Amino acid sequence: MTTEIGDFQHRALTAPYDSTIAVHHPTRTPFGLTEQVLYLYGGWREADGTLHVFERKFIGPMTAGLWLMKCDQTAVQINPESARTVRGEVKREYTDESVLLHGAMMEKVGASGGAFRFHVTPGRFEWEENDGLLKLTGTLVGPGVQIFAPDNDEPILYVSELYKVVGNVDGQDVEGFVFYDHSYWPAGMDWKEFKVFKDLQLGWQAFANEYEDGSIEWGHLCIGREGFNFTGVCSADGPVSMTSGSVGGIDLGENDWAQRATWKAPDGNQWTFELEDGGTLAGFTEARWGGYRAQAGHTRRLDDDRKVKVGFSWLETFGDRIRESAIPGVDEVLGD
Repeated sequence: MTTEIGDFQHRALTAPYDSTIAVHHPTRTPFGLTEQVLYLYGGWREADGTLHVFERKFIGPMTAGLWLMKCDQTAVQINPESARTVRGEVKREYTDESVLLHGAMMEKVGASGGAFRFHVTPGRFEWEENDGLLKLTGTLVGPGVQIFAPDNDEPILYVSELYKVVGNVDGQDVEGFVFYDHSYWPAGMDWKEFKVFKDLQLGWQAFANEYEDGSIEWGHLCIGREGFNFTGVCSADGPVSMTSGSVGGIDLGENDWAQRATWKAPDGNQWTFELEDGGTLAGFTEARWGGYRAQAGHTRRLDDDRKVKVGFSWLETFGDRIRESAIPGVDEVLGD
């Protein structure tokens, strides 16, 4: 195989970073790359363990609205109020002390329902949707995670922070997690046109667990192609596992929904995922293409017997690529 100077085949690097307000300014250009997308996503659970998942994506000042989903025993229900949340162009204000995303142009012509406000100050945010449909306060959990995959043509930098949240969603008191993520790559391509989404990603998961002792572990785990394999996991106190070259296994079920998955890091740490009842995020998945599947479930570090108080996992997979790449099953990897 012929390679060129600067060709690293997307071998991913991970490291922690200290959060500042400047991290969230879109004028920053790390490695000469510009911010292409901002994600707010996460989950909370009812007292009986029922999971609710939400996501809001921004490209510049444009947003497609809030996905608010409930995972019951058989399927995912999309809250009908999601269709009335603010979409289109929002107002953005950046200072050295805060980030404020709020309002919407379409409010002026009545096509969007109610207020949107996301206000970030050091170590904290307040998020409100649709005049109280969602009202959350978030507190930063430890350092962030950064993932960089160098390449001459399609490099990517992905940065992620976790916030523990409390508040009210659709009239119910909630406790859970929100990821506040930015991704940078060369201008001119949408995420779904980009090589990581189109080709490299096989099984990428974001997860967060709060244990009964009050400790929190969270991060990103990825099985991919061309070296796009990594663990980037932190606790409130600092990094837990920051490695490249992870390996893993995935068990696919009917219609390519992942039933189980595992990621093994070179440092010896290993995590397992199990799909929960109703965890196939079908409505969200059907709005995408390329064999994409999004699944919710339970993730644990192997041999960690602490009891989980609140847990959230979002796993994205591509079944055809998993088979093409001969990714083994979970039992095969666990038995190594």
